[in-house]
Amino acid sequence: MSNTTTILGNLTTKLVVDEDADTTALTDATGTTGAAYIIRIDATAGTPTIAEPACYVKIIDADSSVTGGGNSSSVPELVLYAPIGQITTYVISSGWTFSSGLSFWAVTTAAVAGDTSPTSDVKVTILTT
Repeated sequence: MSNTTTILGNLTTKLVVDEDADTTALTDATGTTGAAYIIRIDATAGTPTIAEPACYVKIIDADSSVTGGGNSSSVPELVLYAPIGQITTYVISSGWTFSSGLSFWAVTTAAVAGDTSPTSDVKVTILTT
């Protein structure tokens, strides 16, 4: 007896990589609309401290005029927690759709007004359509 499995087409078509995410937003990273399925935050370049135990990657559906960091007029739609010194992966099984553009930045506090970049490199990798 055998089992047959139908394999659908490719889940994702784009790989977005920001080697050093910080308060400067990467705006409209894919240049089009789509959906994000896997977000990997690699904060292994740093060592956690009491002052900086984690970083937060903030994501917004916008293709222009995105400002990360303090006094930001951009309010993130997703805020992802990642401990410093570790790799954290988020899998969004149904995808997080963006109709304007995929934009993101990284800071050391979850608050919208957080304006401090992580002191070590934070690599953000996103698989999207």
